[in-house]
Amino acid sequence: MTVITIGVPEKVAYLKTGKDIELLFNESEVSIGKLGQGEISLINQMDCVVERLVPGQIFSQVMLSFQGFGLTSLITTRSARRLNLEPGDRVTAFIKTNEVLLKEPNGIGHAH
Repeated sequence: MTVITIGVPEKVAYLKTGKDIELLFNESEVSIGKLGQGEISLINQMDCVVERLVPGQIFSQVMLSFQGFGLTSLITTRSARRLNLEPGDRVTAFIKTNEVLLKEPNGIGHAH
């Protein structure tokens, strides 16, 4: 994952190389591509499997699995239908670099 952060390792201890961190992002910032063709400018791309769909009238939650970790994408129901998403589908999740925050695991510090 690529992240833009204002904090620097000299001032924010958990940003040092080798430290565990948590990544935070809003589910509405996770875009989904299926059978991607061509290049895209977003660096943060994760190959996922659709675990479950929760369709709504306007938005649908798409529960994904990435290397054993769960994440959720909130996309329009129209897009979910257009992509014909179903559990078991392999998709790519895309997250803009400037939408990812870092947090110390179980820490009380602020996200950067």
